[in-house]
Amino acid sequence: MSGRAIRRLGWLRVIVALVADRGSAIYDAQHKIESARIYGNIDKYAYYFVDLLVGTPPQRVSVILDTGSGVCAFPCQNCGHCGKHIDPAFDFGHSSTAKWVPCGGDCQSTCRNNKCSYHQGYTEGSSISGFLFEDAVRLGDAIQKNPFIRARMGCHDNENNLFYTQKANGILGVAPSARAGGKSLLKALFEDKEHVDSNILSICLSEWGGRMTVGGHNSSYHTSSIQYTYLRTTSGYYHVTLSDIFHESTPVANNFRMTMIDSGTTYTYMGTTSYNALRKRIEDHCRSHGGCGSLSGKCWTNANLDRFPIFTTSFESGKVKTPWVPKAYMYRRGASGNTWCYAFENDGANANTVLGASWMLHQEIILDATNSLVGIASANCPEYKDRPEHRENADVTPPTWSPSRAAPAPEPTAASTPAATTVATTASTTAAPPPPAPPAAAATSEATAVTAAA
Repeated sequence: MSGRAIRRLGWLRVIVALVADRGSAIYDAQHKIESARIYGNIDKYAYYFVDLLVGTPPQRVSVILDTGSGVCAFPCQNCGHCGKHIDPAFDFGHSSTAKWVPCGGDCQSTCRNNKCSYHQGYTEGSSISGFLFEDAVRLGDAIQKNPFIRARMGCHDNENNLFYTQKANGILGVAPSARAGGKSLLKALFEDKEHVDSNILSICLSEWGGRMTVGGHNSSYHTSSIQYTYLRTTSGYYHVTLSDIFHESTPVANNFRMTMIDSGTTYTYMGTTSYNALRKRIEDHCRSHGGCGSLSGKCWTNANLDRFPIFTTSFESGKVKTPWVPKAYMYRRGASGNTWCYAFENDGANANTVLGASWMLHQEIILDATNSLVGIASANCPEYKDRPEHRENADVTPPTWSPSRAAPAPEPTAASTPAATTVATTASTTAAPPPPAPPAAAATSEATAVTAAA
């Protein structure tokens, strides 16, 4: 990075600290920040999902939050092969603002039945296909009162495997590029400059649910300062440079190859050597510290989380270090109790690494693709288990005032912003050299978007 004109991260002034009531967090008109409740859990659902309000009048649609793909799609009525989900299938004919995307023009896919179609496949065997349409859509449910935009979405007429059996209706891909279906819903939100001020997506996951924020982050959840590391998006995914995992000052694993952040992948996947080293360190530590519980296979019964080691994930050769705590690298089996199972998996020799939902837990992950940065802060993310009842006639008018005494977040100091994070440059300077193209195996990691979904 030497020799480059470095900006002191002045662009962070656009990020504000949302200090609104953590239960409602309605649209912040003053700072132009939208947010939505996240639902889900690793054990019960094997994914996390958000709600959308689609059409006029609004119909609620539940969609898996997936940073590893770019399409937003869900079943519509009269679907030829769709499963039974927690929300009714979207009724296209009931929306006065719905319009099919015609063939030709900006249809980037196959024409079928005089409509623009789409198909999205995933390596574990799931796939979705149907027709593209445009309609009014709002992020979150009626409680958030986010502004509506007009965006392109997919209407399934066929879904199989995990998409057929999962409880959530569909998927919301928030990757840097859409791939299937043209412009993504996330990009459409970012382009709505009347209501969203900055191109920043933040995700804060707890054991049950969490919060998604568009246009900034929520520092009221944070229990540590934000650390920023370099983010590569040239492949269409969120790639970072994971160098090592430490326990205390001892290196545990360091061969992570290409690493992507993927909220749609349940567990954290890594190569065999790293996986074995991580398990060995946990189990050796527990034996030498009076025991952590009773281990059977990958699960600990009568687990005492206080006795398990806390790991440090090191990015960019140690320039950024963040904790990976036991309640994240393990998940609780059952709604309550003290049986905890490993939430990381062996993906085979020489595998690339996927930092899935289990790595993201109990942190706010701040994705800023425009400035090639990802911020990471330990956080007490909010929990949501129960969704409110959907009422078609609910008042969803966005407020024209700020719901809180929101104030600009302080600019990072040298201590909270390692040198490695100062890769953001002014528009007039040369950007950092692009990373090498990912190998074919990494390019298909989008296919893990709903792996283990139940």
